[in-house]
Amino acid sequence: MAQTMGFGTWVDKLCKRKNRWIFKIDDVVDDGASALPPLKSARPSLTFKEMEAQHINETIFFPSKPEWKPIQLTLYDIDGRESKVIDWVKQIYDAENGTWKASCDGTFKKRCTLEMYNGCGDTIETWIFENAWPQVIEWGELDMADSSVVTVDITLRYDRAYGQA
Repeated sequence: MAQTMGFGTWVDKLCKRKNRWIFKIDDVVDDGASALPPLKSARPSLTFKEMEAQHINETIFFPSKPEWKPIQLTLYDIDGRESKVIDWVKQIYDAENGTWKASCDGTFKKRCTLEMYNGCGDTIETWIFENAWPQVIEWGELDMADSSVVTVDITLRYDRAYGQA
């Protein structure tokens, strides 16, 4: 009896899936009922700035400072009386009263966690985003001719990210 190593066999067993994950923001997006559940997100993106050394007849480049790129997070906008995203913004900016306060106390920046799961629901990859804050929040376009679900798009800026075993 011959064993087959079909393409689908090893892909199903070894490859991670794009639809098995959850993104949590401390006190904003979690697995509670009042939170906005995530629709789309991403793993972190890292670029190293370069440093150069001038030699007599050539230039040598070295990796220098790491720069973490912002990520996009799309949340379902669920029906509810309170918005955790608006509450987050109000920690430093109250548009109704026109007041802004510096976030020097560190409460505005949040810790985020991205967990990826296998088919059984076991965590297979975890990313920690340190000191994340909403750089851009878009509550989205509305259209009477479109019955799609309303979402909130957030661009998250963060200090650094790292994987956790």
